[in-house]
Amino acid sequence: MLSGKHYIAGEWLDGPDVFQADNPSTGDKLPTKFQHGTKELVDQAVSAAQACAEEFAAMLPAKRAGFLRAIADEIDARGDEITEIGNLESALPAARLTGERGRTVGQLRFFADWIEEGSWLEARIETAQPDRQPLPKPDIRVMNKALGPVGVFGASNFPLAFSTAGGDTASALAAGCP
Repeated sequence: MLSGKHYIAGEWLDGPDVFQADNPSTGDKLPTKFQHGTKELVDQAVSAAQACAEEFAAMLPAKRAGFLRAIADEIDARGDEITEIGNLESALPAARLTGERGRTVGQLRFFADWIEEGSWLEARIETAQPDRQPLPKPDIRVMNKALGPVGVFGASNFPLAFSTAGGDTASALAAGCP
């Protein structure tokens, strides 16, 4: 099911050449041929993220929560396949990867619930105090907001929980950062 290609702005893209991962248990090459990345592909991905950043940040919390839950549901639906690939690529035991996969979907669902609940905004209003001395206090309104695109580098020792769909990515998407 792995394509080995780069998925950027809705398109599967090739790199200039390919490489194959080694099974650390056997030393054998794994079948998927992964496309090498280039500076140009990274620039293209960053440009695509910047192009959708404003719209993604403005997405209603319920819709963004639904997006995170859809990712979690897809990971659950492909759980055995993901565990098998993770085992072949890392030699980590299936039980460890199954637990890590559970942690990953748990993080996605936690952030989905959190953005719907709303406290992450930390919205507050400090009303003006025009008579305060020695200077008047202005009306101050504060809340968290999306900063823009985020790049996540995955950890090889936690290929699921701290990787493509793990906590760093889940929190960025929850905050409205593509």
